[in-house]
Amino acid sequence: MTDPSPEPSRERPVAAPIVGTIGRCARALAVPLLLATLVGSSVRAQEDASTALAETEGEAESESKWLDPFDGWFDVSRFLEEPHGFLPIVVPITEPALGYGALGAALFLDPREEAGAEGWSRPNMTMVGGLWTEDGSDGLLAANSSLWADGSLQTLAGVADLSFELELHGIGDDRVLDDQPLDYRIDLLGVLAEGRTRLGGSKFWAALRFLFAEAKVDFDGPTAGIPAIDPDDDETTLAGPALTLRYDSLDNLFTPTRGTLSDTSVTFFDHAFGGTRDFQLVSEFLVHHWPLGEQWFLGARGQLDTSFGDVPFYARPYVVLRGVPLLRYQGEHAASAELELRWQFHPRISAVGFGGVGEAWTNLESFDREQSAAAQGVGLRYLLARKFGLHAGLDFAHGPEENAIYVQFGNAWVRP
Repeated sequence: MTDPSPEPSRERPVAAPIVGTIGRCARALAVPLLLATLVGSSVRAQEDASTALAETEGEAESESKWLDPFDGWFDVSRFLEEPHGFLPIVVPITEPALGYGALGAALFLDPREEAGAEGWSRPNMTMVGGLWTEDGSDGLLAANSSLWADGSLQTLAGVADLSFELELHGIGDDRVLDDQPLDYRIDLLGVLAEGRTRLGGSKFWAALRFLFAEAKVDFDGPTAGIPAIDPDDDETTLAGPALTLRYDSLDNLFTPTRGTLSDTSVTFFDHAFGGTRDFQLVSEFLVHHWPLGEQWFLGARGQLDTSFGDVPFYARPYVVLRGVPLLRYQGEHAASAELELRWQFHPRISAVGFGGVGEAWTNLESFDREQSAAAQGVGLRYLLARKFGLHAGLDFAHGPEENAIYVQFGNAWVRP
């Protein structure tokens, strides 16, 4: 098989959105939880070429699945490109809002070989797995992202049965819950389907998405007098379509070094589609990457989420930052911005530094009951699958309340 990607060099290393609570949790978990075998992957294989030539042809072929012939380092590209090849995932969960635990899954990356290099940088993907944490969160999930019609049509589908043990700190600056948050358990069962089409030969995409989810909430304490909670929040059905406009010029899905991704979506949950609540969510997600030289790469992310109507408390926007617990800073509206600088000091290994700020508030015009947060950290990356341009590693983040460790699969802002 012809290798579609160049040998890695210092000059230029080769390098979703889900609506509602299920979607936000899935996106927050997807990036830190999909990595497989990271610890072992950063250690260079010590077998030299003379030993490999002395082995039998079958043994050499088997070994080549795990060693890159270009540099002799550990690499999973050749294994993943085989039929039914997948990454077996057993990854620790360290999300502060969920507690410590693990996710086990199988991740299949199917390169679209007919598309050349783009087929490797944007392969079809399937994941099936489950999660568990010490705080009592657990669940099963499966998802698929596939490209069709020479890459001009994309479909995304997912199903999840999840239970999360979380804390409610109020919507906006809530004096009642800020110091004594209310514990609750939310059980979510939902499905998502999306069709996305390229507009002509441009880098713009238009998409129609539909989400259906049933949510049940059990509070660990009285809820009377808490303005953030509606009496009907304990059992709801969310159903509705979303319209999305995307611009995507990133050079790689997993670890981009240049380009822009803009994702604008408007979601309508309504009784007309089988739901029990009528509300709207509007979201803008913007990422840009700049190559600053042969070894330095800068990335920036901005995100704005707004909500209108009869929104359940758990579906309200929240600050999204590494180092800030999931759903910790919620409001009727939320915004966040983050910078990340990556130093590719070795063809296989790089270091990152990142930092960001976010704010949540309850009035779009006057910023009532606003609350803000800031977080920063450092991380390491290893080029785990050269043909796919896939880097993976660990991030160590410091937030306003505590520290956190994240396992990263590609860039921290990956969206399929």
